[in-house]
Parts: sequence; structure tokens; C-alpha cells
Amino acid sequence: MKVLITGASRGIGLQIAKDLLERGHDLALHCNKNSSALKLLLKKNKSDSFIIQANLSKITHIKKLVNETYNKFNIPDCIINNAGIAQSADISLEIDKWNNLFEETMHVNLRAPALISKEFICLKRKKNINSRLRIINISSRAAFRGEQADYISYACSKGALLSLTKTISKSFGKIDNVIAISIAPGFVRTEMAQKFIDKHGEEIATEGITLDRLTEPTDLSPVISLITEGKLDHASGSTIDINAGSYLR
Repeated sequence: MKVLITGASRGIGLQIAKDLLERGHDLALHCNKNSSALKLLLKKNKSDSFIIQANLSKITHIKKLVNETYNKFNIPDCIINNAGIAQSADISLEIDKWNNLFEETMHVNLRAPALISKEFICLKRKKNINSRLRIINISSRAAFRGEQADYISYACSKGALLSLTKTISKSFGKIDNVIAISIAPGFVRTEMAQKFIDKHGEEIATEGITLDRLTEPTDLSPVISLITEGKLDHASGSTIDINAGSYLR
């Protein structure tokens, strides 16, 4: 299968890429700046995979991502919207600075997945391509339980991403043959999460979990492989929680 993964250069995205390459898929691997880990990965795994660098806070870069993917893959079989940022913004910040951080988070975490999904659905229609497109959106338990005060934008973006998933499933499932599923992790031991842990402490990250360790990227990637390969299609529109029992709903 042909799979587009955003935010593939580290953390959850890199582990997803490793697993899917091992399973024989061809990948369009997005990164923002640092492509070194992806170059090493592709050197070890022979495939038709390739790297695309783009800043997903900019619409021109999103257009580039879509165009390069389409030119090499046509319509991918699966899009994994994994790229995300978490900008710490204390409520006491001056309004313009707080707003800038809020907007950048929303642009990367919500607008980019929406535009990428929209563009490929439109291309499916334009080219009269009826094959199934699966969209996986990486959300967060923060969408349900909220987050620390300085991560308002992160929680808002991840909550809206769930609504995007449901709307894609509801509106484009039968007409355009599109499946959309969300994954909602709790804390996952990644570089991005480590910044939060360094600021707020390990005990905040592990609070409430019912297992003996924090979730790792390897706990998410097998589920994502199942969705990518079409084994959970009838879960379209739903959200799968992977949070070590720290938030139950």
C-alpha cells in the first residue's frame, strides 16, 4: 500500500514508518526540518518510499506536500495525520504573543490534517478514483479531559481533530469511499512529551495510569498498522484510546 505519514521523523511517526516499511508498504514520509533519521531508515529498507520536507503551518507547504505525494503516488491508500506541536503559552502572556502560539498550534494540529484530507478527497473525485482511502488522525486524551493551563491550544486542536474525523467518516464514507479513524494516546514517551515532563515532572505524566510504565510509540504502531491494512474499517468515525488506562470513557 501507499501511505502518507506526516511528522514521520521522530517519536510516534518514526515508529509507524518503521513498522509499515517492515510490512512492505511504500511511504511518503513528511518531516519539517530534520530528515536524517528518515534518510537512515530508507537506506536500511529498500522500497519506493521518499521524503517530503514541509512546514505544515504554511498553506504553500501543504500544497507542496499534496502535490509531491500525488505526483509520485497518485492517491495514497492511507493518510496518517500524525504531525503535531504542543506550544506552552502561559495565560499571562501578552495577547498577541499568546494568539500567535495558539494559531500556530491550530494550523499544524488541525488545519493541516483538514486541508490534506480535503485535497485528496477532491483529487479522488476529480480523477474518478473509487479505491478506498483511509485517514488516521492522531489526537490525544486531552481532547476529552482537557490539559494543563499552558496547553489550551493543544487540547483545543486535538478535540477539534476528533470532530474532523467524525465529519469525514459521516460525509465522505459512502459517497467517496473514505474511512476515518482517530487514535487518542495519553502521554507517550517521545521527545515532545519529554519537554512537558521536564517542565511539570514525571509524576504528572504518570498520574492515573494503571500500568507499570508510560505508553511507548511501539504500543500505538501495531494498531495503526491494522487500520492502514483495512482490518478495522467498520470502526470508521470512532476513536481508539491508547492511554495506559489513565482516561476511561
